[in-house]
Amino acid sequence: MVAQEFSDRQFANMQAGTQTMSTTEASQNAVNVTGLWWRYPTFSEKAGTWNLRNVTLQVKQGECFGITGPSGAGKTTLCRALMGLIPHTARLTKEQLPHHFRGQIEILQAPVTHETATSHKIGMVLQDPENQFLRMSLLHELALGLQIQSVPQDEIVQRIYEALEWVGLQKLWHGALYLHPSDLSGGQKQRVAIAAFLALRPEVLILDEPTSDLDPVGKREVIETIARLRQDYNMTVILVEQDPEILATFCDRIALLHEGRIELVATPADFYHERSILERCGASVGELARISWQTGYTFQGRPPLNFTEAVEAFKPAIQQQQPVEVVVPVLSTEREVVVEAKKIVYNYGDGSLALKGVDLTLYRGEMLALLGPNGSGKTTFAKILAGIYRSTRGQLRVFGQDATARKVRARLPSSVGYVFQNPDHQLFCRKVSDEIEYGLKNLGIAAKQRHRIVSETLDAVGLTDYAAEDPLFLSKGQRQRLAVAAVLAMGPDILVVDEPTTGQDYRSITGIMRLLCDLQQRGKTILVITHDMTLVAEYCQRVVAFRDGDLAFTGAPAALFGNDEMLQRTGLRPPAAAALSSQLRQLQPALPPLLTVEQWKEVLA
Repeated sequence: MVAQEFSDRQFANMQAGTQTMSTTEASQNAVNVTGLWWRYPTFSEKAGTWNLRNVTLQVKQGECFGITGPSGAGKTTLCRALMGLIPHTARLTKEQLPHHFRGQIEILQAPVTHETATSHKIGMVLQDPENQFLRMSLLHELALGLQIQSVPQDEIVQRIYEALEWVGLQKLWHGALYLHPSDLSGGQKQRVAIAAFLALRPEVLILDEPTSDLDPVGKREVIETIARLRQDYNMTVILVEQDPEILATFCDRIALLHEGRIELVATPADFYHERSILERCGASVGELARISWQTGYTFQGRPPLNFTEAVEAFKPAIQQQQPVEVVVPVLSTEREVVVEAKKIVYNYGDGSLALKGVDLTLYRGEMLALLGPNGSGKTTFAKILAGIYRSTRGQLRVFGQDATARKVRARLPSSVGYVFQNPDHQLFCRKVSDEIEYGLKNLGIAAKQRHRIVSETLDAVGLTDYAAEDPLFLSKGQRQRLAVAAVLAMGPDILVVDEPTTGQDYRSITGIMRLLCDLQQRGKTILVITHDMTLVAEYCQRVVAFRDGDLAFTGAPAALFGNDEMLQRTGLRPPAAAALSSQLRQLQPALPPLLTVEQWKEVLA
């Protein structure tokens, strides 16, 4: 939507149309936002697009309030405004301020100021935990906020250990004084950032996609911990999240943000009943709701929110179910080997083992998922494959050549592409289009062909409108898509994508996976490191599950999701479609194992 300048009178008219609250009602709210407008300053004199547009919302004391919406909708910007980072750190003059910021924000019945961000009553866990770390050791990182609050030393120690326990990192306690935050895996960093604020016990806790890098079990554990602490301390929680299951389970109300506007605020039951609004805005919707939409079966006239409701909704449909065979693609037994890893060992500098002798063979044209809990070794193995790390011991052959040899390792980047988990480790150009074109130039591709590839790739990842933007001004989800696009454009024979869908909405995930599937159809080998089991069920032909630096499972997704013991051992949870199928098969054995929404649609619709 094209940004427009608004006069004082137009703003006044819009503000007058905003519903007002009584003083008593407002005093019962932890957060009051009225008529909030914001747009970021630009380097040119031309006014930028409004990132927030007349946002009005209230969050009650002690409520868990969810915020969701597509990538780039303004979710992180809204969180920054609630913390007082916007507009108070933008260095705008008094004359400039009305052109960028309008509206009112109150937290705990006090106007938000430049001091709000440093208040011990309010905490915000950033989307990227690395942007939050300030100290050189884990212990000092966790203690910093408590020291600023002048908490007694003994209580600091107690609270730190308690917080590590809450997020499942108590095993790091003994090395906390010497462990640098950068030594942790992406999921562990996210847990530490959450622990740092849980130790402070703020009255209002803002969480900007706090579990996007966590494995399924870890995500659930952390959110359950936050929910428990919310009850114990009457904490108000504002949760920005793309995971519909988390939102439906833990939030009292959910707001849908789209293009800077609040499109919908409702309880989970009413929220996921609004199919037309959710589809129009591109919001992420859970598998149970999508199965309900596709088949027409509902729970009390609406999509089911949990498995108990789903079993009731779909039980009538499966009671008369006749045996049906679901066609599962069979992998060819005559496949070309592209990677052969034997006894791969990797030692950290402190002597601990990240990989304990991994054996794995990869084939041309397959899409393989690397799964496992945070810190299990999957990313370490992938970086050895891409030539970023060098194995301590073992043999690695890529296209028949010894990849442990220095000359071969030097050539690996031309045939093995790697998309990092954190896009900021990969992006360095000042324009989005230049980021994609950079690699193409290095490959010697002609200018006309480069421009065509750049245009097609930007369109595929939904970033065409941002071609001339600086990547720094993109949301994290948009930067993630850009990082994927920059590597995809070069068309490597083997592509490793580390968490490509973290924090992405459903449309963005679909766009990225279509690109990967297109490469796969052209004979490329795709390795996807992910915690998204829905993605695995829908797109991957084979899965490899890591556990404690070794392979615990290799096989088809259906075999993994049907093995409860292996799922528990590897800290994984099946996608909702597969879990529902497993539960209903106990009532009706004729129902085939169903892993995806499409398979449910084929059987029931």
